[in-house]
Amino acid sequence: MAKGIKPKPPKARKCKCCPEKFIPQNIRHICCSAPCAYKYVKQQSERKKQRESASARMALKRRKNDVRPLKHWINLTQRTFNNWVRLRDGNICISCGSTTAVSYHAGHYRTTAAASQLRFNEDNVHSQCSACNTHHSGNIGPYRINLITKIGLQRVLALESNNTPHRYTREELDGIRAHYRALLRALVKQREAA
Repeated sequence: MAKGIKPKPPKARKCKCCPEKFIPQNIRHICCSAPCAYKYVKQQSERKKQRESASARMALKRRKNDVRPLKHWINLTQRTFNNWVRLRDGNICISCGSTTAVSYHAGHYRTTAAASQLRFNEDNVHSQCSACNTHHSGNIGPYRINLITKIGLQRVLALESNNTPHRYTREELDGIRAHYRALLRALVKQREAA
C-alpha cells in the first residue's frame, strides 16, 4: 500500500443464522459466532440430504416407471380418455337413449379386443349406460343406428373398415393422455363457466 493511505475497515455483515451483525475476520467468515457456525453447517447438511433424497425419490420413480408394462400405461390413458368421453357426451346412452341410468360407461362401437387401433378414436367411443355396455354386449344394433345419426354413414363405414393393427408406445400413450387431460380440464372449466 502507498504511504499515508489507511485500509478500509471491513463492512459489517449479517450472520447467516441469526439477525446479528458482525465484523468479519476474513472473506469466508459468514457467521457471528461458533454456535451459529455449527448451526449453519448443520442446516446446510440437512438441506443437502433433502435434495439428495428428493433426487433419489425421483430416480426411483423413474426406474419404477421404466419397468412397468405397457398395459399399465394403456390403462392410465384409457381411464383419462373414458373420463373425457363421458363428460363430452353427458348422461345419455347412445344405444338405448336412457338418461336415467345409475352409471354410464365409455362404450366402444368396435371393441378394444377386436380393433385395438380404435381404442382412442373419438368416433368409436361414446357414452353408454352400464346395462347396454355390460349386460347387452354393447347393444350394437341400436348403437350403429344412432352412431350413423350422430356422425354420419361415411365415418361409421371408415370405422368398420379400419383393420390396420397398431401397437402403441409409451411415449405415444403419454402424449394421448396429456392431450385428453387438457381437453378434460377445458371442458370442466367451460361447464363451470356456463
